Amino acid sequence: MKAYYRISEAAQALGVCTKTIRRWDASGKIRCSRSVGNHRRISILEIERILHGEVKARSRGVAIYGRVSSHDQKKKGSLDKQLELMEAYCKEKGYEVAHVVKDVGSGLNAKRPGLKKLCKLIESGKVEKVVLSYPDRLTRFGFAYLTRYFESHGTSIEVMNEKTNISMQEELVQDLIAIITSFSGRAP
Repeated sequence: MKAYYRISEAAQALGVCTKTIRRWDASGKIRCSRSVGNHRRISILEIERILHGEVKARSRGVAIYGRVSSHDQKKKGSLDKQLELMEAYCKEKGYEVAHVVKDVGSGLNAKRPGLKKLCKLIESGKVEKVVLSYPDRLTRFGFAYLTRYFESHGTSIEVMNEKTNISMQEELVQDLIAIITSFSGRAP
């Protein structure tokens, strides 16, 4: 079963025309996410909500994602502390944590098992929001791409310790460090 449907498929499932889906989206009656190509995508949960009323049992939850770079950091308790802080943050915000995903590995490695699991949860429509301690816990390079990918599946990212007012120089330095780190981590 697909997690997201095109507008024509959703219209057929709901017994309405595509114009009705567009009007519902504009008025807020139905929640649509957008694909990378800016096409509407409607989750199966939204279709079920419209057909049967609010669906509580299969509601989308919050996922927390933690990562450390080495097993030594994990042994020292850095990963557990990171997860505990995020759980406390979510409790304070009133979020119910449905998924705890963790990884041990480089932020440059796109094949981390936890990252793959997180992406599958997002693709299946089970995650409304991902909470991170810092952006580099998700990835060292290309955070904006992952943010856009998650948003195309109706999932937002919330960073606990994000600097909101950084200068252009500071942002440039962070980007240069990420690029140097990326290239230094590659084999010759």
